[in-house]
Amino acid sequence: MAALESKVTELKRDVSSSSTRINEAEGRIHHAEETLGKTEATLDSINKRIAYLESKTDDLENRGRRKNLRLFGSREGAEGQQTLLNFVNDMLTRWLELTPVRALTLERVHRTLASGKPNQHRAVRFLKFQEKEFVYRESRRRDITHDGGKISFAQDFSAETVRIRRGFYTVRKLFVDINAFRGFQHNPCKLRVLHNGKIHLFTTPQQAEELYKSIQQ
Repeated sequence: MAALESKVTELKRDVSSSSTRINEAEGRIHHAEETLGKTEATLDSINKRIAYLESKTDDLENRGRRKNLRLFGSREGAEGQQTLLNFVNDMLTRWLELTPVRALTLERVHRTLASGKPNQHRAVRFLKFQEKEFVYRESRRRDITHDGGKISFAQDFSAETVRIRRGFYTVRKLFVDINAFRGFQHNPCKLRVLHNGKIHLFTTPQQAEELYKSIQQ
């Protein structure tokens, strides 16, 4: 009997010790869960802040490029002995058939690709935003060539904006075909589509594809 009582007492001690360890483990787990929850909340807040700052940075970069155009199709060395700025200024006057009254003022022109390329890509910065817009509109209305090559102009956007726009390339063509594409909204970059008299904005190509599918049904 004494041996049995001793075993029972020992078993109770083991149970009590196990219970204590379990309680301690539960306490540590609870503390870890609380810490994890706080960490996740902090991380979520940091990620939102980063996204906001990236958006602001991209917006500021695009604002800084508002008076810029990218010129494509001019071959390397086409300027000869002229400076790039004078060459492009002279060519704009010729390409767009400008009169002295409509003379443009350029701030600077520089190459954006490594030298040695057969066709250089140049960034052109205008003194006035209105002049940049005028050149862009006029260039789209004309078939401009120089030294046998086609000359074209494009808006100068940040790398992030260009990446987003390229992502919409396929679905944009679908809406162009049904005359529903209405360009892009800036900051943040969103696809603009006209449907049933209303402008719809899309942040992802997938969202735009859903609308296109519903229109085709």
